Amino acid sequence: MVTGETGNEPAKGIPSRQESWKIRDSKHDVGRIAMKTPENSGLAIEKRSHRRIFWLLGGVGMLAVLLSGCSSTPRPPVAVDTQWLLSGVAIFGEPLEMEPLPEDDILGLQPEIKSYLAQIAPQASPQQRLTALLKAFENRDFIVEYHADRTLTASETYNQQVGNCMAFTVMMVAMARELGVEAYFNQVEVPPVWEEQEQEQTFVVYRHINMVSESSRGRRVVDFNLAAYDPVYDQYRISDMEAFAQFYSNRGLEWMRQGEMSKAFRYLSKALALRPKSSDLWANLGAFYSRNQRLDAAEQSYLQALQLNSGHALATSNLERLYRRQQRMDLADYYAAKAQYHRQHNPYYLYYQARNAYEHGDYKSAKKQLKRAIWQYKDDHRFHFLMGLTSFKMGELDDSREHFTAAFSLADNPGTQQAYNRKLEYLKNHLQ
Repeated sequence: MVTGETGNEPAKGIPSRQESWKIRDSKHDVGRIAMKTPENSGLAIEKRSHRRIFWLLGGVGMLAVLLSGCSSTPRPPVAVDTQWLLSGVAIFGEPLEMEPLPEDDILGLQPEIKSYLAQIAPQASPQQRLTALLKAFENRDFIVEYHADRTLTASETYNQQVGNCMAFTVMMVAMARELGVEAYFNQVEVPPVWEEQEQEQTFVVYRHINMVSESSRGRRVVDFNLAAYDPVYDQYRISDMEAFAQFYSNRGLEWMRQGEMSKAFRYLSKALALRPKSSDLWANLGAFYSRNQRLDAAEQSYLQALQLNSGHALATSNLERLYRRQQRMDLADYYAAKAQYHRQHNPYYLYYQARNAYEHGDYKSAKKQLKRAIWQYKDDHRFHFLMGLTSFKMGELDDSREHFTAAFSLADNPGTQQAYNRKLEYLKNHLQ
């Protein structure tokens, strides 16, 4: 977890490690607390105004994300029966009794938690109380162990001391508000994580979320994962309702993985009741239907996602897979071409390809992809650092030095700079 100026679940298959999280705001460092967080690569971009970009998170089976527009001829719009999709008829054979929809006490705090918070610097200002709370966590060696599939309420997270970024943020927002702090949910456009449902060859999407509080002293961010957070990512405040919709969607997908399809459908329906115009939520409903072999309903859900966001890559990729399963090759090829266009015009997809080539010793291919990535977006320090490593391996020392310098100039996260220094020291010590 990190707090600082201005957050995704980790990629599937990335190992975990014990890591401390640091709390800081625009004025001072507040403290440090031991916390188990997932391993993640440095993910920062220079702190400056920049165009909004959408990217791919590297990982097995991951596909590129969102650059609107495609050279292919657009497919004519298809009518989508959203009422049918949300009735449950497609999977249960009859309309599912939906009332009442789930009403989880997401921000509720149990009396014992409130009693504990009441003792935290009761005479101090709200921001001072939040600082004291974080220091108290440190003194108690408070641990929240990362579990990607544990979307929990505030009280559940506190009591069980496990959860994902949504669970942790829910707990922190609830506790901060109890202390009198004006805290809100903050969505961070770090590379979105798609979890492949391997058996059904579909993807689901999660978004990264953290907590922000603002005061005269500056803007304080509280984030689960220090390695994944960088203050220059595109990020924006979201309402409680938007955050709750993500919460219910996450829980719905968790119920789906556990085989509890009725509960899963209710939670996904609750999410869409809160945010009916969210393309992410419709795409996740499509994954639910695909998982249950209701391909007509899955198709309709993905098409609804694309009607709301024509560049939604998850829906595009899942439609391609769905049509190939149905041997509808013309449509499959159409969506494959659309996805491929996005990939090849996405600097982060090119970076992923370059990283994969570098790890396999194909430095020529790595450099080719990195040149294309840097041409499209020059302000990501990771592109330059990998180009520096690649040029070093190819014996192009002047080029290597130039890109290492650019990488350190763009990376204003001290943790990232330290990681780069360790890597360079390792290379220096292992020169043949």
